[in-house]
Amino acid sequence: MRKLFRYWSELLVFGVIFTILMIDLAPDYTFMNKAADSIGYIYSAKYLYPSYHSSPPLYLLVSHLFLMISFGTEAWRMGLVSVLSTMGACVFIYLTIRKLIPNRFYPILGVLFYGTSALVLSQSIVVNTYATTCMLASGAYYFAISKKWKLVGLMIGIGLAVHLLMGFVFLITLIAFKEYRTNWKSLLITLSFGVFYLYVPLANRPPYMWFPDTTQTNTLLFLIKDVFNVINELIGKLSIYAFPKRVIETAGFLLVSVGVIGVIPIIYYFKKVGIKKNPLFYYILVPIVLFITELDPNTFDYTMLAMPFLSIVVCLGLDGLKSKQLVVSLTIILVACGIFNTYYFDIGNTLDPNLSAAKLYKDFDKIPDDAIFMPNANWEWEAIYKYNADYNKHIYPICLEFLSFESYRAQLKKDGVKLTENNDSNMSVLSKRVAQSIVLLNDNVWTTVSTNPRTFGVDVVKADNPAMVANVDEVKLAALSLNPRWEWMPSNPYDIMTTSIYVEEWNYVTVSNYSCLFFGIIILTGWVLSTQVWKTKERYFGKNIE
Repeated sequence: MRKLFRYWSELLVFGVIFTILMIDLAPDYTFMNKAADSIGYIYSAKYLYPSYHSSPPLYLLVSHLFLMISFGTEAWRMGLVSVLSTMGACVFIYLTIRKLIPNRFYPILGVLFYGTSALVLSQSIVVNTYATTCMLASGAYYFAISKKWKLVGLMIGIGLAVHLLMGFVFLITLIAFKEYRTNWKSLLITLSFGVFYLYVPLANRPPYMWFPDTTQTNTLLFLIKDVFNVINELIGKLSIYAFPKRVIETAGFLLVSVGVIGVIPIIYYFKKVGIKKNPLFYYILVPIVLFITELDPNTFDYTMLAMPFLSIVVCLGLDGLKSKQLVVSLTIILVACGIFNTYYFDIGNTLDPNLSAAKLYKDFDKIPDDAIFMPNANWEWEAIYKYNADYNKHIYPICLEFLSFESYRAQLKKDGVKLTENNDSNMSVLSKRVAQSIVLLNDNVWTTVSTNPRTFGVDVVKADNPAMVANVDEVKLAALSLNPRWEWMPSNPYDIMTTSIYVEEWNYVTVSNYSCLFFGIIILTGWVLSTQVWKTKERYFGKNIE
């Protein structure tokens, strides 16, 4: 009891953050806050199937245990993984700051900073992997500065089996800490977690949700190829014309998440300590740059990986500034933001009171057995797999995104779906034409029509005419492809974090050969060449060169 009383302030802050997370935790299926893949994750965890792309094996296995809890909805139970992961990250943030700063107040402030952050809160109350990744990344850094290299290897290894985004943490830690890269036992522990990816070929079996054009013998190879395809399509591929808008938007939701004035101690710390050999700088920079240059604006949640380290840096900067006014001001802002964010991100009451995804799931009752379900959004297509498994139904799902693949169309025809082939070079138009032919040539095709775009609300309806599916605005798509323009006006940062603007603003992207990757390669090449030229001059003419 004496120890509990001694740490009453820590217990209070941790208790408040846990209460906020439990209040805002999605009570049922939702598509808000980038939870569009949540039903697919729940299906994969419950029935032990692979999920999309990297198919986080360890995350699915742990979530399988949480789904065995005997109360609450399945979405709520699996959402507890995110809640507890954020609480775990708070523990590592507290321990890290406590180790670096003798003042006991700053670790508490760091926990408050992280736990009330809009970006962190938005991703900690839904089913996804990012909260868990942040916990493991912050744990790896704490054990690194504590010189416990086997535990560093354990944290990074677990993280790599949860999300491949942890690969950046692995590389930065490998470069920044010589003791880690020279400790073969720690590296062996890290790499041993790759065995969990055998889950993918072992669990892959009909019905194939994310690997419809593969066989059980080449699933792992297809997974690797799929991951590399995603990297090739997204990383650095943002058009340079859309780059200014992305930078402003990223700055916007990060400023909101650090309490605006939190940027002052961040700048002070890096200016004082430097960035060249500071791993904290790169832990923060890499996920932010990754999102800023990625083609898909829906990957904003990658930047959450920067938040644990921003929390640490803010406290280190405040300790160096020795400004009581700034500390008090930031504390007040964080408390105010915590109150506002608790209200704003309350999914069951404020953000998504109708729980549109749960409503969609119930609406599947309208669809008769052996019907075809071809919705206008991919996240709606995922849900039918779980519905079939839960209720022993036989509704045939079709994914519009996959219709551009010849192998997928061949599989549909093999399964008895009638369709007309199309050779249009524009993949979106090709998918649209094929989808419309399916409606024309098959009886009993069902689809979805939007009712509330901001919460992804839809109605399940019979597809009475081809115009109801794959409604691509070809004129607008072509105009954006041929006439790229500079984008400046940022979107509301809260709309980005809730993904409520996805349907309204993110249907189309500016397409251009002049991508961030293109200019990045030119700049990097120029920098390397100029550095080599300068070194050559120094070698032959000495260092005193005007």
